[in-house]
Amino acid sequence: MIEQKAKVVDIDDKTIWLDAERQSTCSGCAAKQGCGTGILEKHIGKRFSRIAIDKQEAVNVGQQMQLAIPEEALLQGAFMMYLVPLLSMFLFAGIATSLGATTLLETIAGITGLIAGLFLVKKKFEHKKIDIQARVIED
Repeated sequence: MIEQKAKVVDIDDKTIWLDAERQSTCSGCAAKQGCGTGILEKHIGKRFSRIAIDKQEAVNVGQQMQLAIPEEALLQGAFMMYLVPLLSMFLFAGIATSLGATTLLETIAGITGLIAGLFLVKKKFEHKKIDIQARVIED
């Protein structure tokens, strides 16, 4: 399980909305002074991700919670977000190539495949719930 602290920012009838600070390894890296990511982090500052979980217990806005996300969910999400659009782009471009299309049409087919892959991933994740466990922690 990957654990992350988050702060309750809103509560609906069935949902708790949390803000979790995005973690970066820049603070522990020796090359942070010369690295583009380290410089960007210093100028942009802290960034937060908004996470929705099912309401499990009585919590208040401003309260800290500990989230636990299964590694399998993270790996599956990374696979879907990175590989599916890329593979569909190559598939569409390969089909166009095998049909004897021009370079312009191959490029258009590849871009169409990329967009189709992104759309497919979006539709897949709209209806998929990730099992995020949360518990209240002390401040």
